[in-house]
Amino acid sequence: MLQPKVFKAYDVRGIYGVDWDASGAALITRSFIEQFDLKQIVLGWDMRVSSLEMVAAIESAAVAAGVRVVKVGLVTTPVLYFATAGYAGNDGGIMVTASHNTGEWNGMKLLLGNGMPVGEASGLLEIKERALQGEFIDAATAGSIETHEVLEDCFDKVFSIISLDPTKPISVVIDCGNGMEGAVIHRLLARLPMIAAHVMYDTPDGTFPHHEANPLKSETLVDLEKEVVARGAMMGIAFDGDGDRVGFVDERGHEVSADVLVALVARELLTTHAGACVLYDLRMRRAAARAIVAAGGVAVMSRVGHAFIKKQMRELDALFAGELSCHFYFRDFFSVECADAMMLCVLKLLQTTGKPLSELAREFLTDVHSGEINFEVHDRQGALELLEVTYGARAHSVSKMDGLLFDMGDWWFNVRPSNTEPLLRLNLETQTVAMTEEKVNEIRKLITSL
Repeated sequence: MLQPKVFKAYDVRGIYGVDWDASGAALITRSFIEQFDLKQIVLGWDMRVSSLEMVAAIESAAVAAGVRVVKVGLVTTPVLYFATAGYAGNDGGIMVTASHNTGEWNGMKLLLGNGMPVGEASGLLEIKERALQGEFIDAATAGSIETHEVLEDCFDKVFSIISLDPTKPISVVIDCGNGMEGAVIHRLLARLPMIAAHVMYDTPDGTFPHHEANPLKSETLVDLEKEVVARGAMMGIAFDGDGDRVGFVDERGHEVSADVLVALVARELLTTHAGACVLYDLRMRRAAARAIVAAGGVAVMSRVGHAFIKKQMRELDALFAGELSCHFYFRDFFSVECADAMMLCVLKLLQTTGKPLSELAREFLTDVHSGEINFEVHDRQGALELLEVTYGARAHSVSKMDGLLFDMGDWWFNVRPSNTEPLLRLNLETQTVAMTEEKVNEIRKLITSL
């Protein structure tokens, strides 16, 4: 079973047993191998109930295609990235995961041997076409399967990016959300004796019994926030289902937005990488760009989406990048996400500054950001055209990098279409709460008037 709708902009994802099943995963595997003439692939998976069934089908499909399969087991997505790009001989990788989606979902993230993702613009549409046709010829010689342990090598790579002071203790609470970070966090913490960590929901469980593993949703952080305050911890850390995103709360149990974290971490990294380029996504507070420049870096705006950011990072040799969605990317980790490295960077900030996270964040909260607001709009193009007519002539500049981005001088806003739903997404920043509310209402009326 394989429904066309499981093919998304950046990965394959759907409700298992409804939108697709193991036979569909096998077809996608054969198509991926044929599309890129792969000879050796790395295979990792998450803790979902359907993952092992998918893994077995992927293995069989790859072996039938004559491919050598290197299994790295239950891992986070960044560990799979490392296992693929960090060793010679790998042509590609497959991570079986549906990220933060609830337990009935499953998916596949496909990447090439250099760590670059396969998305709509880089082969996924062709893979979709081949898979739906479903016509494949087995290789004359069958492939093989072997198993490799890669976690400690991956940690070595992470600690080459950032290291902590063993003399300065820090207390934290970590919420794994019953996702894949629970399978690796204790081995990582074993290397960090200065960290006193209370770890929550660390048993990987594909039914997500406590809450959705999505740090972008405030309701998923409630337990973490309470625990941080109750224990007097210096910080709270929340990972998503496959461990490639990470969110933070301060010592008061308040969320710290990703753009503030980009500003803080970029400033820290630039102390040893003067003049380097740092990417920030176009939805972020402009304080992030100002901080990068003030620290001696080159601030470059990027469009939203990991495939675009990874490509742009490599083109510009960017040191670091972040998205409002809590994805954080490091040049020294193959220009892909590494949530563990981001966690270490924020811990390092607490050590080097000796200040609470709330105080560090306050510097970048002078302007008022709306957060991302979604509007269900069936005539999205018409709404965008109406916005351009209404604001274009008055704007200092209009960018079409991703939807429409209007620089209005003392405020700005971006409206961009969702890749998967009939939604327009608004992000806006002004100098006051009242002005932000006024402008959100003003734009809402226009968008919903069609």
